[in-house]
Amino acid sequence: MLDLMDRNEGDVVVVEVEGKMNTSDSPEAGAYLDDLLAEGATKILLNLAGVDFVASTGLRVILATGKKLAASGGKMVICELNPTVKEVFRMSGFSQMFTVTETEAEGLAAF
Repeated sequence: MLDLMDRNEGDVVVVEVEGKMNTSDSPEAGAYLDDLLAEGATKILLNLAGVDFVASTGLRVILATGKKLAASGGKMVICELNPTVKEVFRMSGFSQMFTVTETEAEGLAAF
């Protein structure tokens, strides 16, 4: 099960994700992020501190959201990856595609 919560920090929407971004739960994350975009979010900080597993479907959701934001002049920053997820990001090239920070404060400052 995936738990998603969001809050505003100025003009940045911080999305806290907890659980596994696997095949069964990633579509829920995609719908949640799409709803934020539909509501006008242009800056999203994805806090993955509570995520201990990301499957390819989870990476696809992150990539799709990042592309949608970029197409509208927005930006997504990702923060607080645990070592396992950080390695997945490194191996998949996501560490080069997105700004990835160690802390939420650094993530907010990256906008």
